Amino acid sequence: MLCFFLAFCAIALGGYLTATLGTFFVSQDAESDRAEIAATQSIQAVETKITALRRFKPA
Repeated sequence: MLCFFLAFCAIALGGYLTATLGTFFVSQDAESDRAEIAATQSIQAVETKITALRRFKPA
């Protein structure tokens, strides 16, 4: 029972640390001006592809 409890705590602590680090890096990226430009370019690329797919008529 003790081993199960220790394993559970280790997994929970690992998940917490991973989430904390992920949040830190995502917030760093969100504050960057380049991130907004990159997101806008990605959205425009997706819109272009969707438009091309709508024009495609299968034979």
